[in-house]
Amino acid sequence: MQENVGLKQKYVVDFYGMLSTDFGEGLLMEYCPGGSLASLVRQRSAVSLGEAVTALAPIAQTISGLHAGGIRHGDISPENILLTASGMPKIIDFQESALAAQSTQPAGTPGFIAPEVFSGAPEASVGEQDVFALGACLWFLLSGNPPEETICRPPVRLKFPDVPEIIQCLIADSLCDDPYERPTAEQFARTLFSSTQAKPIHWEGCIDTETNHLMETIHPVQASKKRRHEAKRRREGTQAEPGWQGHALHRTPGARRIAASVLIAAGVVAASFFGVSLLSSGQQAQSPAVAAEPSMQEPCRIKDVAQVPACAMESDTVISSFVRLSNQRDQAINSSDSKALSRIYAKGSEQLVRDQKTVEDLGKLGLHIQGLHTSLQDLHVVARGQGDEVVLGARSSMSGYTYADKSGKVRHEVEAGDEEWIKVQVKLVDGQWRLGNVISRQK
Repeated sequence: MQENVGLKQKYVVDFYGMLSTDFGEGLLMEYCPGGSLASLVRQRSAVSLGEAVTALAPIAQTISGLHAGGIRHGDISPENILLTASGMPKIIDFQESALAAQSTQPAGTPGFIAPEVFSGAPEASVGEQDVFALGACLWFLLSGNPPEETICRPPVRLKFPDVPEIIQCLIADSLCDDPYERPTAEQFARTLFSSTQAKPIHWEGCIDTETNHLMETIHPVQASKKRRHEAKRRREGTQAEPGWQGHALHRTPGARRIAASVLIAAGVVAASFFGVSLLSSGQQAQSPAVAAEPSMQEPCRIKDVAQVPACAMESDTVISSFVRLSNQRDQAINSSDSKALSRIYAKGSEQLVRDQKTVEDLGKLGLHIQGLHTSLQDLHVVARGQGDEVVLGARSSMSGYTYADKSGKVRHEVEAGDEEWIKVQVKLVDGQWRLGNVISRQK
């Protein structure tokens, strides 16, 4: 059990104790509303390598610490890796944990058990069986299914032709029948970390509607009072819309049917606003770079689409256009105007599809968003891509907002979000700047 192992680490589900219930003794543990990686993959199929790095590398690093103490986990599987409200992975289920020297009965999750486990022989090196399970988890995340037995398993290079060779080798070595050929958990973690950039795990639409509202994309969990006060002070400093500052999320009274609709709506908005809600901008919260534009300066005009003037590519012009588009997107979301959204985005934008689906799904529930407002600061050009594409960076924070029904009655309130750094793509289309996709976001 976890309490006997003595673990209390960032990527381990916290254990609080035992309690008696009508069904017998129970465990009191940390609640992870994101569910398991197994459930996520069942809902959305395979994940990208960047998501796999986020999901598995820190777990492997944590397990290596366990091995350093002479202990193995014994049942690593996607079912036993859970996601917190912030999308962070945590390992659970230490009931099979034991000292490596102890002889135990075969145990684990089918598909993730090393072949030598069934012989009952002790490990020659601590963690060999756990590393096999880690390799099987990586196979599962990238393919959607656990690996077959060795004799039926296709070659890694044929199964995963698009992943880097270093990952192909990592999977093959980890699943090797000879435990001596497998890497250590520490080597597994380092190799996975170095293979590609870690990316957020996209759980949108794959989480039960009953827990969607608990994920941080709806109302972020703030780590401390200091962060909460700082975020509030920053929002007040940008003169955001009054009445939303520090608004606490509270349960909205009403019939169960209304409550269920609101929870579903929360999931719908989460799917659209994950890494995207910070793309809009309030009219009074402009970047100093934008506000500093001289009022007497002649505006940059595009008279002929075939001859775009140089001024159209200048930083101030691009930033001003982005703020204008952000304001328009705010208004379109608040007014549930799908057609207006299509005029804001470049053709083929994945974010346009998400925003329009949000508006459509909320309409089916008889709800709409009110008061969505985001302030932007420190806007700057990060990079210029091929053709007429620019990547902008900004410091952004989102206000609280509400869900209202057709009569205008507020059914649910969402608290303000923490400040984040975002990178957003904009494209010049037919002489006009349009929104592209959100490249990254981080706190």
